[in-house]
Amino acid sequence: KDPLGIRPDLDLLHIQEHWSELLEQVVEDLEKGLDMEQLSKQRGNIHSGKKEKDQLTSLEAQRDALEDVLEGRNYSTTDGEDANNNLEEAKDVEKRSVLPTDKHFDPLLFLTLAHRDAGFDKLQKSIEGISNKTDNQMQRLQNLVRDNFALFVRCADNIDLFSKDDNTSNKNGNPSGVRERLDHLEFLAGSCSNQARSSFKPLLDNTNQVRKVKSALAVLQRIAPLLQIPSVMRQHMENGRFSQAIKSYRRIFAIKDDIQMELLQDVKKKAVEAAEDVRRDLETTLSNPNVPIQTLLDTIRDLDELIELESQQEEDNSIKKKLVVLDPNEGIFTVGEEIIQVRKYPPALACLLLQTAHFSLFVDQSIRQSETSSQRIYAGETLASVTDTVASPANGEEEKDGNPATATTGTSTPSATSSLSTVTTATETYQSSSDSTSKAGSDRRERNRWKYDILEVRVVTTIRAVAVARMWLPRLLGISVEAHEAEKRSLARRRNQRIRRTFSDEAGDDQSKKRQLTAMDVIHSSVDPSATRLIEHAAFCALGCLNHNNANEKLRMTYGMNADERLQGLLKAPLPPAQSAKCATGLAVLMEVVKEFIASAGNLKPISIKDEIQIITNANISNQQPLEECRALAEDAVVTVERRRCIYAFDICARNCSMRASGSGTLDGDSLLLCVQKLGEELTRPEECSNEVEKGCAIVVRRCCEGLASYVRARGNTARLRAVAECASALDGRLIDVVREIRYLTDSEGLSLEEALIEDIMALEGILFDEFLDNLRSSVGKCAHLSPEFPVDSNNEEFFDLPSEPPFAAYLSASLLAIVRCRAQVGRALGAITIRRSQASTYLFLAMSTAADSIVDAICFQLKERQSRLTVSQADKFSNELQFLVNTLKRYLSDQSF
Repeated sequence: KDPLGIRPDLDLLHIQEHWSELLEQVVEDLEKGLDMEQLSKQRGNIHSGKKEKDQLTSLEAQRDALEDVLEGRNYSTTDGEDANNNLEEAKDVEKRSVLPTDKHFDPLLFLTLAHRDAGFDKLQKSIEGISNKTDNQMQRLQNLVRDNFALFVRCADNIDLFSKDDNTSNKNGNPSGVRERLDHLEFLAGSCSNQARSSFKPLLDNTNQVRKVKSALAVLQRIAPLLQIPSVMRQHMENGRFSQAIKSYRRIFAIKDDIQMELLQDVKKKAVEAAEDVRRDLETTLSNPNVPIQTLLDTIRDLDELIELESQQEEDNSIKKKLVVLDPNEGIFTVGEEIIQVRKYPPALACLLLQTAHFSLFVDQSIRQSETSSQRIYAGETLASVTDTVASPANGEEEKDGNPATATTGTSTPSATSSLSTVTTATETYQSSSDSTSKAGSDRRERNRWKYDILEVRVVTTIRAVAVARMWLPRLLGISVEAHEAEKRSLARRRNQRIRRTFSDEAGDDQSKKRQLTAMDVIHSSVDPSATRLIEHAAFCALGCLNHNNANEKLRMTYGMNADERLQGLLKAPLPPAQSAKCATGLAVLMEVVKEFIASAGNLKPISIKDEIQIITNANISNQQPLEECRALAEDAVVTVERRRCIYAFDICARNCSMRASGSGTLDGDSLLLCVQKLGEELTRPEECSNEVEKGCAIVVRRCCEGLASYVRARGNTARLRAVAECASALDGRLIDVVREIRYLTDSEGLSLEEALIEDIMALEGILFDEFLDNLRSSVGKCAHLSPEFPVDSNNEEFFDLPSEPPFAAYLSASLLAIVRCRAQVGRALGAITIRRSQASTYLFLAMSTAADSIVDAICFQLKERQSRLTVSQADKFSNELQFLVNTLKRYLSDQSF
């Protein structure tokens, strides 16, 4: 800061660093000012005043002074030795300073650079302020002496004493007493020091040792994290925390390869050995079929990170080869008949190869187990004894060899615990149902027990195959996605290496341009065939050898080719309805699993980049979607089993409805509607089953019509009217609901089905109602019987003695009563407003019209027969009665009756 306080923002340090540049700038400004003054004087200012001359002289003096400063000359005129010293100091220009605290402080330089433009008044005020500060400092110094005066006096006396003894010694030539005392004190101090050194030597040695130990402990504490790395890695490895072990291993790179400390070299060697053990455990986990998929994915990432660290380590002077001798057989696993060298492939691809091998092995075991179970049941064993050993082979091998994935080189056998648990549960269900059925069964069923057990084994096998697909296909898909991501990262690294590679290196890169195995290649070569075999096995167990989608195509037998003809026939035969329904659900689930796998696997196609043309040009990469054949096979199996399911469902519904129709005269449209709705909930591909659904509905309606016809056959008009009422109710109610539900289910118009159903029902309704009308004509016509004839003779007195006829004729009463009875009968059965579709009129009106026409026709016919024998009075009477009847029944009479 400015010590004068004129410029608060002044930075003296900055001025001190650049004082020569600033001083040169000041000189240039002064020269410019002089030039301006001289120029103005030459232009005409000849009569310049004294003030202008003084200003010009002042500028020249300032310039000369500053130039002297730059040249190193002194401005003082002191004489003698001080002047010579000043001249020597002034020659060193670099030592000049503008800082007041510096011993080379130059006031002129300070004022020139810091306050060149300041006026005299400001400088005077600043000097007064500095004087006041100096006075204050003197006052504080006086106060200090006053407060500590006694101490100052004692110090002064001692100084005088030493000064006096020194002068006395110098004058007399004898040493002073002070010197003797001081020498004696030094001697005593030396002897004390020697004695203390000899007395406290062990303590000092211990102190030095402790100091060294502390220093060593400090060093060990600093490197303690490095020393603990091998043990920490072992602990994490024992607890299954491989990612933490790899993080600890990463810290070992802080130890340089050329370090001379044997302790750290041993630590690094043990850490590398622990890392190799971690790698073995991770590779063993990759080969374990019982590990969850998320654990596998984490293991792949950990192993990938560990391999990357080891590759970096191998690049650094091949330290791993120096520290650890590797076994050439490391990383070799045997799964079934396949031998897989894990370390030849990236971790994700190696895991995919191992898990695919386990999948293929388990598919083979499932097929062999199905054949073994069938042969054992055919040989006489029960289903319970066979299903109890479903999981025993895998468990037995596991107990024999221990964990199949514990050895670096060995055979791994999958146990598939989750799928076996599903199979065991299903088997227990079938076993309980079989036991309950066997207790109520007959001797014939007991003799044919093996046939039912074979069918149930087929169902169990189908469920087992579905469980295997549900467990393994998503598992393999997740690993394939991880392998594909690793391929993309590897491709990006190769691209970066190619950019950095020079043209001279391209000739030696033929090895790197070879085709590499990809996840899609593994899917096409291994997963696709095994999945196809599994789906063929499930389809054969669920369907037999018949495929309704193509009459000329038969499913291939997956097992039982060498079995007895009876057993082969049972294996090829379709399953009964109950077992087929159970398999249908499993096949639908299997189809969904395959579709999800195909949809996700479509994104795993090999990456085609222009930079990678040389890598993929020679490769035979299939453009076919993975598991396409499996999808088609599963689709056909699902459609076939669902079509069978429709056929079985409508067959059962037809039998039940026919029994109800023939037994109680009921056309059960509710059962048919419920059957269609249930199929709509259970079917996954109803559009493919539309033909079976329509034919099934037609069969159910036809069976109902046949049942109603048999119901009416042994009964009278009441049964006919009941059947007609059922048909009319179906046409106006449930039949419409059934057709609408089928339209929703099959996504079709359903016009042909509706026409066929209406035609069948209306045909039955027409026959039954026509029969009722024919019976009605005959029965009502008999009621219209005229009174018996009497001879009309006036001479016969007996005739006049007869009692007179009642006022209302008996045949009219009988006819009207017959019509009322017909009205009540039809109204009770069909109601008053039920319309017959074929004639667009109500059943009641048609029955009443038929009854009225029959009565009028019968009366007219009888009158025509008596017309020649009637008297005038009788004719008038019948005419009036007939007219009364016609007027009464005029609403129901046809035009022909008039």
